[in-house]
This record gives sequence, structure tokens and C-alpha cells, in this order.
Amino acid sequence: MNYETIKTEARGAVLLITLNRPQALNALNGQLLDELGAALDLADDDKGVRCIVLTGSEKAFAAGADIKEMQPKTYADTFGEDFFTRKW
Repeated sequence: MNYETIKTEARGAVLLITLNRPQALNALNGQLLDELGAALDLADDDKGVRCIVLTGSEKAFAAGADIKEMQPKTYADTFGEDFFTRKW
């Protein structure tokens, strides 16, 4: 599968997932979290994947939340939409 904000690479039984928003120090935004969730779902369904390594590209692993995306949101908006959680 092709992603815009992450890269995936299978190395035998290991799946390497790289956060790939170096211009934003890999800050977590909605698109990245959606793509990461999709990649993890695929890995969960793949019996050949025994280990997942999560890393960041270039200078940082992840700077945290993408403040630019969160700026227009109120605390209630963020809390209500579970910005950083996922219902498995």
C-alpha cells in the first residue's frame, strides 16, 4: 500500500514503519495517525509479520502533536473526537 506520511518496508518477519514528515519533525497529524493505523491493521492480518519496528525519518522520531492542525480546535473538540486514541 502507498502512504504519504509513513514508509513501510518488510524485512523477513520484521516490518519497519518510518514516520515520514521530516519537514515537520514527524509531528503527528490526523493523516499520519490514519496511515499508521492502516499499516498496523495490515501487519496484524499478516501472519508473516512477527515484529514491528517504528522509527522516525531524518532528525527526529516524532516532535509530538502537530500544533498547526490542533490550533483551531478547542479542548472540547479534541477531547470529543479522541484526537490521539483509536477504537480497536
